[in-house]
Amino acid sequence: MTYKRTKFRELIKSLTSEELDESLDDFSSVRNQFTDGQEKSLRIRIILDYFERHQEEIESLLEAIKKCNLTAYNKYVSEKMSSENSEPKLAPSDETNPKSNSTPNVPEDKNCDILVLAANPIGTDRLQLEKEANLIRERLQEGVVGKKYIVKVEIDVQVENLSKYLLQYNPLIIHFSSHGSPSGEIILNNDQGKPQPVSPEVLAELLAIVKGRIECVVLNACFSLEKADALSNQVSCIVGMSAEIDDESALRFAAGFYRALGLGRGYYTAFEVGRNEIKLLSLPDSAVPHLFTRDTLFLQREELKRTVTRTAPPQSTEATLYPLWFGTNRKPQNAQDPSLGFSGERDRQLHYGTCQVAVPISHKFGSTGSSWWRRWLTSTDDRLKLKQESLKFFQENNFWDEIQRTLQANQPDERSALVFIHGFNVSFEDAALRAAQIGVDLQVPGIMAFYSWPSRGKLVSYPADEATIEASERYITEFLLNLAQKSGAEKIHIIAHSMGNRGLLRAMQRILTQVQAGSKISFGQIFLAAPDVDPDIFIELAQAYQNLAERTTLYISAKDKAVATSGIIHDHDRVGFSPPITVVDGIDTVLVSNIDLTLLGHGYFADAYPVLYDMRELLIHNTSPEKRLRLQQAQEHGQNYWIFGQ
Repeated sequence: MTYKRTKFRELIKSLTSEELDESLDDFSSVRNQFTDGQEKSLRIRIILDYFERHQEEIESLLEAIKKCNLTAYNKYVSEKMSSENSEPKLAPSDETNPKSNSTPNVPEDKNCDILVLAANPIGTDRLQLEKEANLIRERLQEGVVGKKYIVKVEIDVQVENLSKYLLQYNPLIIHFSSHGSPSGEIILNNDQGKPQPVSPEVLAELLAIVKGRIECVVLNACFSLEKADALSNQVSCIVGMSAEIDDESALRFAAGFYRALGLGRGYYTAFEVGRNEIKLLSLPDSAVPHLFTRDTLFLQREELKRTVTRTAPPQSTEATLYPLWFGTNRKPQNAQDPSLGFSGERDRQLHYGTCQVAVPISHKFGSTGSSWWRRWLTSTDDRLKLKQESLKFFQENNFWDEIQRTLQANQPDERSALVFIHGFNVSFEDAALRAAQIGVDLQVPGIMAFYSWPSRGKLVSYPADEATIEASERYITEFLLNLAQKSGAEKIHIIAHSMGNRGLLRAMQRILTQVQAGSKISFGQIFLAAPDVDPDIFIELAQAYQNLAERTTLYISAKDKAVATSGIIHDHDRVGFSPPITVVDGIDTVLVSNIDLTLLGHGYFADAYPVLYDMRELLIHNTSPEKRLRLQQAQEHGQNYWIFGQ
């Protein structure tokens, strides 16, 4: 049965919302795009766009509609048959004669799940292309899920045939097995078998044109991730190489990656298995592969959405409740009713508790929610929301007992804690939303916590907040010390933003004094984001970071207007603003001025995906700056610092 969008739209519009939901029970990939409160007109457009790309599934949908509303189904079929009978038919000779002027009705090629595109042009080093393709097939066959994958392999791919293969096979995963150039191009063949570079930007344009169902692009080629950011707007998951990779290492990475996919694991786990296989065989370059995505779903350890098997159960469109642990010296609105939250007033005791933030399925990486006008235009609400009724207070000992039980229930490599300390002009609720966004986007392997000091949450209260953060130092110290000593966390990481850095700096100095007195306290990664701190004080006290942290990273910018304004107010430079660039031994200074902060501003540390990915790389692998993607080395007065590349 052929498909006409106008007739199909009339059929969908004739269904009630309940009938439409019931009809889509077996189409989770469509249902997953729906959000609560979404207009029916937008849902219809989503449905039409999906089935325009997947016309082979329309018959299944029609059968489902038939069960829900037989009258609407019969009307659609009747009108469609009437329309087809009124159209001129091809003569028999037209259907069979290849020389006919009319285009014959030929069956479409079956979609594939994995399309391997290989090229080894004349004059380039020989790669083990057929071995890699066979290895991919063999590893997939090891799992029940992998046996269902349809794999197509094209060898000696010419650039001019790229669009043909994408349109012909409509793959879920594209695997490029070829050389790459130092400037980031993929090397394929021209019509004479010689090298022909293809830039990621041009490839991204092609993907946008064909509008297929591609989820993942694997660029198993040297230097291929150099410009892979260009693909991110078209593809949910990109795997590529940040530098030249040994041929055998590339083979083993592919073997591990597809073994994990074949056994039903998600892209993130498959990526880590691929890197680990390089290490297991003591081969070089295990740090070269990188995974890149702006879709948080693909960073999850176990990806539930297995589109390729076509048997995945429907996913819920409900928001996910993300758990948070917190400490605060704010005064409760009502000590007897936690759901009323906290004020901007100081208390003289430390409160411990938990809460939950609702993260909608429409959540965007690096965002706590779109502006009102964007929500109005898209008819979707992607805002994170604090569930006030989830707020719960704990006695101190019970709080740490609960954290211990939570961490012990996790896998051994998921027993860390990340603490967020907010800056000026932030309410308790704002702090919770930002902590949840960071935790979700970084996929924290353990628990996510935050410390909320009593910022008034008002722009005009800058002087009051300055006094309050100073008065909060002892409570921040107590919270971090208890977390280190009583939580059972194997690694404790910290992100401090803006004025929150003042409290953290003094707290670390206090902790260092106790360490020197005999306590054994150590932290993992410490991230100092846009510190609103005097450079002279920072340099004087920064030794605490060197002694207590595995690695400390300082993010600064020349475009941060908030920190620049603080410098004007204090008539002195701020650490988080440049120039000058603050560089201290033992701390990695990273300049983020090359990132477009037009729409991000002072909160770039949690909004800009390059910074988020940099932090995630450190949380998982503690990678030194010279080995991290996008960072370029520079110098200030003979000392090294790092710049995010263009």
